Formats: sequence, structure tokens, C-alpha cells
Amino acid sequence: MLANLDVSLTVGMFDRAALLIRRLSAVFSPGSPELLELHNRYIRMMVSHMIVNRRPSMVWAAQKWFEVQMLQISKMQPDATTYALMLRMTLRMLLGPRRDRTVRRYWDMAKEAQVEEDVLGLPILSETDLGLLSEICSSDLQGAALGDISGLPDLTEPEPSELNLSPPEDAIPEIRSVSQKGLGLQSLKEALSLFDKSKSFRELEAEGEISSVEKQRRLEQDSIVAAMERWRKESEDRASKTGLGPSEKKMGALLWDWQQCLLTSIQSEMQSALRAQEKERKTPEDNDRCEYAPFLSTIGAEKLSAITILATMNALGRSGMDKGIRLTRLIMVLGKAVQEEYLADRIRESAYDSAHTNSANSANRAKMVEKLIASKDHSKWRYLVRKYNESHEPVNWSAATEAKIGALLASMLFSSTKVPVEHKNPETREVTVSKQPAFRHVYQLEKGFSIGYVQLHDSIVEKLGREPASHLLAKHLPMVSPPAPWSSYHHGGFLEQPSLVIRARPDNALQLQYVKAASRRGDLDEIFAGLNVLGKTGWQINRPVFDVMLEAWNSGKELADIPAAEPNLPEPEKPDTGDSGSLKAYYRAKAVVDNKRSGFHSQRCFQNLQLEVARAYIGETFYLPHNMDFRGRAYPLPPYFNQMGSDMCRGLLLFSEGRQLGERGLKWLKIHLANVYGFDKASFDERAQFSMDHLDDVIDSAEKGLHGRRWWLQAADPFQCLAACIELKNALACADPTKFVSHLPIHQDGSCNGLQHYAALGGDIIGARQVNLEPSDRPSDIYSAVAEHVHQSIVQDAASGSQLGELLKDKINRKVVKQTVMTNVYGVTFLGAIRQVQKQLDEIYPDLAENNNVNKIATYITRKIFAALSSMFTGAHEIQFWLGDCANRITQSLSPDQIEAVIEARNAPATAAKKPKKKDDLSKRFRSTVIWTTPLKLPVVQPYREAKVRRVTTAIQSLSIKEPHSDDIVSRRKQLQAFPPNFIHSLDATHMMLSAIKCDELGLSFSAVHDSFWTHAGDVDTMNLVLRDAFVRMHSEDIVGRLAAELKARYSQNMYLAKVRPKSSVAKKIDAWRKTNGRGKGKEHQADELILEHKRLQLLRSTNEAERAEGEAMVTPGSIFESLKDAEESLVSVQSLGVAAMGHISPEDEAASAEPSLLPEAPTNPLNDLFQGDLDPVDAGAETAGPATNVSKKKPAKKTCWVWLPVTFRPVPAKGDFDVTRLKKSEYFFS
Repeated sequence: MLANLDVSLTVGMFDRAALLIRRLSAVFSPGSPELLELHNRYIRMMVSHMIVNRRPSMVWAAQKWFEVQMLQISKMQPDATTYALMLRMTLRMLLGPRRDRTVRRYWDMAKEAQVEEDVLGLPILSETDLGLLSEICSSDLQGAALGDISGLPDLTEPEPSELNLSPPEDAIPEIRSVSQKGLGLQSLKEALSLFDKSKSFRELEAEGEISSVEKQRRLEQDSIVAAMERWRKESEDRASKTGLGPSEKKMGALLWDWQQCLLTSIQSEMQSALRAQEKERKTPEDNDRCEYAPFLSTIGAEKLSAITILATMNALGRSGMDKGIRLTRLIMVLGKAVQEEYLADRIRESAYDSAHTNSANSANRAKMVEKLIASKDHSKWRYLVRKYNESHEPVNWSAATEAKIGALLASMLFSSTKVPVEHKNPETREVTVSKQPAFRHVYQLEKGFSIGYVQLHDSIVEKLGREPASHLLAKHLPMVSPPAPWSSYHHGGFLEQPSLVIRARPDNALQLQYVKAASRRGDLDEIFAGLNVLGKTGWQINRPVFDVMLEAWNSGKELADIPAAEPNLPEPEKPDTGDSGSLKAYYRAKAVVDNKRSGFHSQRCFQNLQLEVARAYIGETFYLPHNMDFRGRAYPLPPYFNQMGSDMCRGLLLFSEGRQLGERGLKWLKIHLANVYGFDKASFDERAQFSMDHLDDVIDSAEKGLHGRRWWLQAADPFQCLAACIELKNALACADPTKFVSHLPIHQDGSCNGLQHYAALGGDIIGARQVNLEPSDRPSDIYSAVAEHVHQSIVQDAASGSQLGELLKDKINRKVVKQTVMTNVYGVTFLGAIRQVQKQLDEIYPDLAENNNVNKIATYITRKIFAALSSMFTGAHEIQFWLGDCANRITQSLSPDQIEAVIEARNAPATAAKKPKKKDDLSKRFRSTVIWTTPLKLPVVQPYREAKVRRVTTAIQSLSIKEPHSDDIVSRRKQLQAFPPNFIHSLDATHMMLSAIKCDELGLSFSAVHDSFWTHAGDVDTMNLVLRDAFVRMHSEDIVGRLAAELKARYSQNMYLAKVRPKSSVAKKIDAWRKTNGRGKGKEHQADELILEHKRLQLLRSTNEAERAEGEAMVTPGSIFESLKDAEESLVSVQSLGVAAMGHISPEDEAASAEPSLLPEAPTNPLNDLFQGDLDPVDAGAETAGPATNVSKKKPAKKTCWVWLPVTFRPVPAKGDFDVTRLKKSEYFFS
């Protein structure tokens, strides 16, 4: 309802807004700040609307709302904002004696409420308003009393002569729209050149008349309009050509047809909604239309139709054009896209308001305010201004609201968009054309549920595979001006499009609250500085590499990571036999071929988008604004083309600024070439020599590209290798190669950076040596070390007669173990690791893949990998378990407020009207999530909760969506498993930010991909010193000890439900106490014992000696636990809870790995967490029905003894002897 009120006010539906506020008055308590804010928002939007649109007839309505609805009916006490808004309206909209009389009345009311100084301090009244106010109330503002002039409110409608009908001084006239031409950035350039026909765009830019910032603003503001113009232009071009059949329409022309049809449908629906609002008696359908009408009106029908098409096609592109997309996901994407555009419009309006509030006159206004009031408390004014500005922020739409808007748009899209399809009569050869729906709504069976999917017509899928993807590019492109510096949690990045500094999940509103508070305290200034460094790095497209890439792409052949346009994937032959085993093998082989073909097509579609972006930015300097995830890891905001992309993207990127190589830079360029080729485990001298040994191949690759020996295609990263070949060839062609100005980014990558942090935290000497923290003459390779450890163990098994050992003793190499080692540090489960190993075996040893025991083989190898890691990183192993145990206690705890709520509910008197409730299940109250602060003061809030599912009925089908809230119970298992890897991610993010800030201070160009840091070749040595200093600076502090202190301070007042091993002495004594006191072991007794334990602790904390003595005399399960020395050892640890740690195999995974086969994990999408299966409304039992086969019975859970304890944490694991300062001498720490 709040979101509906927000958009109703935005689009000027004040009657509906008034109705919503009256309804909300029943929700909020009378006189509450929330209700007052609703009234203020209503008055503010009404006043703004009447001033901008010169609607004097609304003055009387605003006065009536203030005097009658607010003061008399709602009994609200206005605040400074209310009076300031009413004064602004009166000064702007009334004239003559009536204006003066009304101004004096409102000023006197503010004075009586003792808020007159706040009224003047708020940024509502302009300098002109203040001047006029001082004239009307001159005697009072000069220090004399105005006297009693309250009188009766004048609620008569003002006469025309008393109204100010002239336009406001700061009103901006409407700009006549102009048609745009061309594609990509060219349309922007030509549109800008229209301002001066006598000059070209380049001339205007050279003369400084068009700034890069203005270009960027136009690019962001006109992105949707520009997309429509491209479609229209292509449609017109096609219409001018003769002899083309309907099915030969290009994609842009087809999109234009869709947009026009959808526009008609939306406009018709808006008219129906307006008619529904005017009806006195409304049907349920009319009420639905009244509900969504404001949302449809927020951005206009034309833009709404284009956004619907663009969002749909981009969503299909991400999931695979030929695969289709879940209807629920598409609906939520559409709803979110509309909200984002609405927010962008609101931000532009706020920017305009701020520009006028904070204009050059602001200094004069401040001086005027100081003269008018006696108080000089500027901190109070700043607080008021901040609160007022916060009240302008739009209300977030709920998931249900997004679903309803998205479903309505999807329904209109499906019904109004068609595609022409030709049919040829085989006998008469006559060709007919029929219009078929462009989108199909189908159902697919998944795990026993009917899931709604949306699929594109086959002819559209084929067309998208052939044509450029520029028609689908509109928003979130790289910037042509430096990004707005981050200055607060919601100011930075794109200039016009809404961006938050943190990518918080919908169910992690608590994270955003913490970030807002940290931002206001100034705690995030270093974070902002690091993101700004990444954002201000300028980029250019590497034209020679692009030319080769384009030639490869247009050939349609497979090359590097570009799949073939028509991949040669022969279909397996279907056996004639009815043998089930043969048929099963056939269907499995067919599924593999289909998946490969679909994957290649999806990959080409996305690469098509990337190439279109690169093509549009050739010759331009562009920038990549960044924000971060909840752990502090930085990500570029433009999603299609950035430094985190594939080898294709990285190979196309050059720094816009060049730097001379110098002697050391020339060597680093050679080393970089060897690294991207794949020769990266040798010493630096050997790598540099490798490039010189292959100099003929390097020059051939640079000069001939696809027409030479193609040596660069053998590289691990082919296009990056080609870029390095071109750069080295150009440098060596100079008379003095050291003077060559290089633009190529040189990468320095961490040696399994997560393990580097763990080795430093745990002080592991052996582990530190394996990840290059310890100085050595040659680089160590943790993956090779683990592979060798596994190999030796298998050889021993083979010698002991093991058949698996004999089969595998010569088959273990670096590639088999790499992915599992890399992800083990980030919490991969044992089952996930088995799948990883099985995938590598399938690729490297296809013969093993045909072995019926392939799952057993993968399990055997995985167990060996885990054992190797556990032995190498003992300190890290202990830290992971400690982190998991901390998370276990936190997520099983209740806060003091929750405990008080339990006590209050238990003590509430039962009434006859209410039946007594069942005993409270306190496990449904566990809402405490794991929160910590990084070394850069970023608060991290883990988002994993059990979101409630809500059914939303739409015109298309019934949807089940998750509506996440911060008061949902936590997902304990996810919290436990995620804490160790998330903590390490927050540390590597801190290391990157510290390095970025220092590099910027030293004048270096800097970019990063998590633990891969980039700079110019001539600056690599300097950056390496910075990386080492930052790492040592971090780990010279007691990071884990500081975390323990923070967790203790944050959670020490909580009480958690501990589990004790049932056969321990502690459990036996607690059971005996319960038997003596007539208490049971069930959940229904947990609340009673919680209250008893809370009472004991409160008495022990009392300053009264008698009360403390009473507490000490109490015997409870908690006191019994505290009295025993070995009690802590009897607690169920995280090892028993199935929490993954380095080299640890949980009991659940151990049992599951014994299953006969493990299918590969299906690819996941981050949006999946937001949705549950959308069910077929025809199948009423689908929600509960499921597969009836392969259901294994779970073993009954072992009974444990529970006890309420105050939250404490185990001692921090002892640290090993490795001295982190030694890495300053390690050449290969990052290399």
C-alpha cells in the first residue's frame, strides 16, 4: 500500500492517494511519526504539483487537507516540514492580502509549536521565499512578537484575483523532441550535433561545447528512446525497399512492430483503468485496475512498452534464447525493470531539486537564515535537512506488487506480439503468410511439478543467431565520462540511473540499514575511495584485436572460445531394439548433444552483445563504474562488457592512458605474454625468455592474425595472448623499446588467494610455502603440490593391492584437482567436489567416463584431495571450524528483545474470547544472522533466511513467490556453511581496496578482478610493493581476535539453544534435574526454561547483593552446565552438523556419496533464490505432488539434550609460527 501511495502521488492521482492515507491511518497509531510523514508527503507532492503545473484550484484542497483532515480529523500535530510546505504554497500560489494573512497565520502556528527556526533551516523555502516571508512577518523576524493573529482558518476558496497564475521563475520549459538516427553511440553523437547544424559533433566536442558528462547524461536519459528510434529507423528502411517478404523483416523492424502493438494494448488498458476509477460501484476487476493504474502511469505507455520488450529479450538472452525462461522469473524481471526506470526518473527529479536547493544562491540563503533566527546550532539543521531529504526517497515495491505489474505486462506482450511465418504448399508451391504468437506460454514437468515457461518462436531464435544484437542494447552500458564519485550509499556510479553502493539481496534489508548508518558516520570513506579508483580508470578498445575477433566471428567457425555458428554435433542413432539399457544410453547421449548445441547458441548470443558494445565504443574512452556485493567485493555495473568478462572481453581492453615501458616494463610485458600463453609456473627469467624464444611466432601472430601460423590460438587465453603479441611486437619495432608507450594492462594474480589469507590467519608454515607467502627461487603451485600428494597416496594404495589405486596411479594431474582445491577454501561440499572431479575426468579421460564406477572413482579421488588439504593447512582447518561454530551459536540464539517478548507473551492474561495457544516453538524465532565488520569498517550481514512463500494470482497463471523480510527466521545451514568463505571474501576485498587506494595515491592506473590486479607494465614493480605492504598491514593485526571481540560485544546478551551429547555427564545431570522438577525434554518446555534461565542471569547481573545471592542459589540446566569443567567439550560441534571445512567430509555427504550415481549439477542462476516453482493452476495437486520414485527414508535423528546458555564463543585457535612479514621478500606472492 505504501508503494501504491508513492506512485499515486508521483503521477498526480491525489484522490486515490488521499484514500490510501485514510486506509493507512488505521494501520499506524494516531499521532505516530510514520503517519505524520505520510501527511507531509501528500502535502509536499501536492504543493510541488500545483506550483510546477500552475494548478491554483488545488490551493483550497491542500488547505482543507491541512486544516480539516490533518488537524481536526486525524488529530495530527504538524512539524516544521508541514509548516514550511504550507508557507511555500502560500507564498507561491496566493497574492495580496489573502497571501499575507495566510502566511502570518501559518507562521504564528509554527511559532506556537516552537519550530519556527526549524522551518527556516529546512531546504524547502528558497531565498526568494525567505525574503518575502521576512517582509510579511518583518516585525517578528526582527525579534518582536507578532501578537495573537491566529483567528479562524480561512477555508473559503480563493478568488482568481487572489491567485498567482504566472509560471514560477525556476520552471523549465518543455523541450521539443527531435528524431534520432543511427546505431549505438552514433545516434547519441548525431542527436547532439543537431544543436548546431553548422558544426559536426567532433567540432563541438573539440571546442568544449559538448562535455563528456553531457554525452553520458544523454546516453543514460535517452537509452530507451534511442532503442525505439533504432527500431523505427530499421522499419522505415525496410518499408522503402521492395521485393522483401514479410518473413524477411530484420529484428529491429520486428521489434518496432511489437512495440507499436504493445503500446496500443497498454494505452487501452490505461483508459480502462481510468474508467474503473470513476465508477462508484466497482467490480473485482475494476479494483484490480485501480490498484495497478498508478504503477502503469509512472513512466508513460511508450517507454513502458519498450522496457517490457527489452527486459524480456535480455532475460531470455541470459537464460538462453532457445531454452526459454521460467514465467515467474520473467514476470519479476519485468516488474523490477519498471521499478528501476521509475526510480531513475525520481532520481533525475531529485537531482533537479537539489541543483536548485544547492545552487550558487545557497550561500546567500544560509546567510539569510542566520540573520533571521537566533540559534546557531548548525548540527541540528544538518540533521533536519538529512531527514527531509530521506523522506524524498521512493518506497520499494513489494515482490507481490512487482509480480502483478510484471504479469500484466507479460500478458499484454504475449497477446499483442506476432511473428510472420511463411508456409509453402508442397503441391501448388503457393506461399502464404500467417501471423503466429512470438511468445509461447508452456508447462514443463520438473521434479514432479508443472512449471510455467515462456519460449520464443523458433524463427525469432534463428533470426537472433544471425543478426547483430544492437537492437537489444539500451541500459547499463559503459560510461563515456568518468562515473559520479561515490559519496554516500546511494550517490555514485551512473549519473542518471539509480545505483546503490551495495548489491544487497531483496531479503537483506538489514544489510542496507547497516550500510546507510556506516555511510552517515563516514565509516565507508575508504570503501568509496577504492570504488572510485576502479571507476575512474579509462579504457579503450584494442582495434587490432577487435578486427581479428570480428573476422573470426563472421566466419562462423569455432575459434578460441567462440563457438561455431553451426556446430557439427551429429545426432546419436536411436537403437531399433527395445532394450531399456540401450534406450537409456541413447536418451542420455541425445541430452548431452542438445545441451551442447543449446549452450553454444546461448554463448554466441551473449558474445554477440559483447561485440556490439565493443564496436560501438571503438575510438571512445569509456569507464566502468563499480559497486560491491555485501562482502565488499567490487563488481562493474555495466554487465555486458567489462574486465571481469571472458578472454574475449579482456583481450579487447586497453588503458586509455599510456605509460612508457622502461627496462623493467619491457620484461614484465614479456612475462605477461608467457603468463597468458599458459607458461606461468616457471621463474620470471624463464618466462621472459619463453617470449623471446617464440619471437617469430609472436611477430607472426601480431602481423598475420588468422592468416599466419596461429601460434596464439594455442594459448590458455588466446585473445589476451594476441593482444600481448601485438604490444610486444610494436615495442620491439621501436628504436628504443623501453621508450614505447604501452596501453596494455599487465596482470598480477594471487596464488589461490583464499588459501593465502587462510595460511596467514592460521600461521601455517607448510601452507604458506605452497601459496608463495614464503620466499623461494621458483614459484610454488598449490595445485601441483596437492596433485603430487594425491598421486603419492594413490601409488601407496596401488602397492597395497587397491584396484582403484592401480587404475588411477598415472592419471592424477594438476587439472584434475585444481577446481576442487580452489573452491574448497570457499566452502564447497564433498558432494560438490565429487561432481567437480567427475567433470574433469570426463573431459581428460573419456574412457573413464564410460566406466560404470566413475562415481566411485571420483569419490575416491576427492577424498584424497580433502586429506591433502587438511594436512597442509592445519591452522586454516581449525579457523574454519571455529568460524562455523560461532555461526552455529549465533543462529540458534534469541536477542534480549526477543526474550522479553517471550516472557510478555507467557505472562499475558488469557481471555475468554481467545483460545489458549499451543506452546511456542522457539526455533521459529531464531532471527539472529551473522554480522561482522571488515578491516575497512564495512558491516557485513549474511542474507540467508527462510523466506515465506506467497501465492499471487495473475491473469496468466498462479505464481508462488518468495517475499523475503529481515524478520524471517535464518537458514541455519546456509549461515554456517557461508560464514568461513564470506569472511575470507571480505578480507580479499579489503586487500584489493587498500591496494587500489595506495596505487592511486602513487599515480598508477589500476583495475582488478578480485585477486587479479592490473596496471601498466612499467608500474608492475611499484604495484607489487603496494600489494605486499597491504597484505602485511592487514595480517600483522590480530584479525581473528578482533572478530572474536566484535562477536562477543554484539551477541553476548543473547541466549542460544545449545545441544549436548546425550551420553555425556552434563546431559545426564540435566536430565536428572528435569526429572526431579517435573520437566520434560520436549520443545514445549523450552520457553519455560528460557524464562527461568533469563531470570537467573538477570539476578546475577544485579547490583543488589541479595538478588545476586538469590541468582547464585538457583539451580537450572544452565547453572549445572557452568559448574562442570568438561561441559564445553560435551557440546555438539559443527563437525557433527555437516558443515564443510577445509578437507572435512560431513556425515551427510559421506552417506550421500555412497549412492550409485551422482548427476552433474545443473547450472544455477542468482535469480532462482527469489522464486519458487510457478505451478500449473489446472493441476491442483501439483504443489504437494512430487516424484514417487527414488525416495530414500531418512534415518531418525539422534536425540540430543538441549540447554539455554548465554552466547559465548570457543577460544580462538592458536596461531602457527609463520611470520607474515616474510612475504615482502617473496617474488611470487602475486605474479
